[in-house]
Amino acid sequence: MSEQPAKSKAYLQVLLMFFIIVATLMLGFFMMPSSQQEHDELLKQLGTTNHGTLLMPVKPIAELPLMDDQGRAWRWQDNKPKWRLLIPSNAVCDGDCAKLLYTTRQVHIRLGKYTLRVERLLVSTAGEFAPDAKASLTSEHPYLKFLHTNAGEFSRWLGDTNSPWQEGQGKVILIDPQGVAMMAFDTSISGNDMLEDLNHLLKYSAE
Repeated sequence: MSEQPAKSKAYLQVLLMFFIIVATLMLGFFMMPSSQQEHDELLKQLGTTNHGTLLMPVKPIAELPLMDDQGRAWRWQDNKPKWRLLIPSNAVCDGDCAKLLYTTRQVHIRLGKYTLRVERLLVSTAGEFAPDAKASLTSEHPYLKFLHTNAGEFSRWLGDTNSPWQEGQGKVILIDPQGVAMMAFDTSISGNDMLEDLNHLLKYSAE
């Protein structure tokens, strides 16, 4: 007579465990922290520490006016959902920009099975890229997407975050598939550290 209640209890325990796991994943990976305390709590749940700077507040990419190389407005919602690495540049991408462009290329390659879920965006903040520079960059980075805006717009976009940007500053902004800029890397980041952050996010995020 006690066999059926025992089976029911075991079944409820399994359901409870499943609910806890799903709830933890949803809270941990789809809710963005809005304070340092929430940020620390998220890292505790993930069991790791990130190397990039978690943006506070997060910034929708839709708030940054971007143009493609055909002079058309580029909107993230018109593109396939992907994680994107956005790199601000001058018209030729030299100095810190060139360093970060190389680092992100190596990281992109080393992502392996996750490579197709990530795209790199090189954004000139000085209008369109110089033709010779663009041709050279295209040869070295065949899968790179070229966009442009102006320095004032880019600076305003990140101006009220904990990782503001100034013209000429080397920075990489990580944008999630929902079009939200949520993490920043500066020139001190190593390829290994950036790769570790991306691998962790891609592993636990939806396809």
